[in-house]
Amino acid sequence: MKLKLIIIVISFGFLIAGCTESNQNLVNNPEDALKTIEVGNEEREINVYGSHKVNKELVLIVFRGAMNDKDIWVADVHKEDGQWVAKEIVQMNGPFEESGDIQTVIISDEFGYEVGYIKSGVPVTENLNIFMVEGISDWKIWIKQSK
Repeated sequence: MKLKLIIIVISFGFLIAGCTESNQNLVNNPEDALKTIEVGNEEREINVYGSHKVNKELVLIVFRGAMNDKDIWVADVHKEDGQWVAKEIVQMNGPFEESGDIQTVIISDEFGYEVGYIKSGVPVTENLNIFMVEGISDWKIWIKQSK
């Protein structure tokens, strides 16, 4: 009887330890999901310039610092099984030459959003969410709902 009790207590201890370790690895917000995109580089500082909630399961985040301190990215962060996961990132280092005042870079028909560039000084329509990036004055990143 004593042996069964000891085995139950030890099993319970392992169960609690496993649950505690599992909870430490949860990603409960979209910004924390960015830290998982560059495994082995945990000390790198990520600067978030803004986010846009597409729906309750999807957030787009404009940031710099995952690969280096110069490149600018937009991350597609989804909620899966209660945790946020950075699914895809797109480099957004600037508009293409000779392409007009507003450019579209990403169109997601599946999730209903568009992402692109707008030159500074161009009037902004109400349906565009604008993100200014530190150190860049001649263009901005925009995100809009397309559904």
